Amino acid sequence: MATERTRKHQSKRKNGGNLNGLYLAVSVVLILAVILGGSIVFFKINTIEVEGNVHYTEEQIVDASGVNLGDNLLLTRDPTVVARLLTQLPYVSSVSLSHQLPDTLVITVTESDAQAAIYDGSGSWWLMDSSGKLLEQVDSDTGGASDGEDSSGDLEPEPEAEEADTSEAEASSSGVTPEEEAVVMPDPPEGYLTITGLTLALPEAGSVIAVEDGERSQSLMLESLLNLLPAFQNRGLLDGVVSIDLSGESVIIVNYQNRLTIRLLQDEDYDYKAKLILGVLESYVDTTWEEGDTGTLDLTFSDGDPRLTKD
Repeated sequence: MATERTRKHQSKRKNGGNLNGLYLAVSVVLILAVILGGSIVFFKINTIEVEGNVHYTEEQIVDASGVNLGDNLLLTRDPTVVARLLTQLPYVSSVSLSHQLPDTLVITVTESDAQAAIYDGSGSWWLMDSSGKLLEQVDSDTGGASDGEDSSGDLEPEPEAEEADTSEAEASSSGVTPEEEAVVMPDPPEGYLTITGLTLALPEAGSVIAVEDGERSQSLMLESLLNLLPAFQNRGLLDGVVSIDLSGESVIIVNYQNRLTIRLLQDEDYDYKAKLILGVLESYVDTTWEEGDTGTLDLTFSDGDPRLTKD
């Protein structure tokens, strides 16, 4: 009898423990539901602030973010918002989001500066930053005639058939098609260093410059350019560069301040080369040359030593 009473007592204790555990689980679920419901009700976004914007308006950035007033602040997916802004707004280089409880989302952007204008080889100029990211296509007026009109507005006379045939024959013998020959490089935009000599593949705002696959010489020049620009920028030389010509087989021609023609080989240690250039500028050009003097700094020799000559 005592054993049976003991068993009944243990069974009651076990059932009571199970009920307590069930009550505890239900209580936790209810508490979580209250917290979730409260966050949905009380953490709606009522204010969106934008910081760091220069090229874009606050409205443009908010629209591109995809965040709307009334969205839940705690459920906003930061990586998704960042990806939208980086994809849709080419000048934006980085984004950070912060939540100011109870109802404010702060979007802080860092924007790229256009450091150069690059010719795409097909009739257009593009602004780009020092990393090679294309920011926007630039409309530029060549100042010449178009659509069959000369600068006075009169129609040009139609060429005679014989002259047209001769022109096509000459183009064929030179390996240039009439279509390619007709592409005229427009005037570059003012205020930017210009880059020529590459034929860009499918240029698009927000993408990094690229050339066609299989164009090895162009690929090497492109790689060299993307290494040269930050090296010059880090050494404080980029602001003095007027133009960069990549049309050579293996030599890069840099116009520095319309005063010095710098010759560089492709695929080099450009940080070291920039250091050499600075040394030549400080020791010779800036101290011993007179105003108006021009010359060439050649860094293409096999011994690695720079050769400076004055015109």
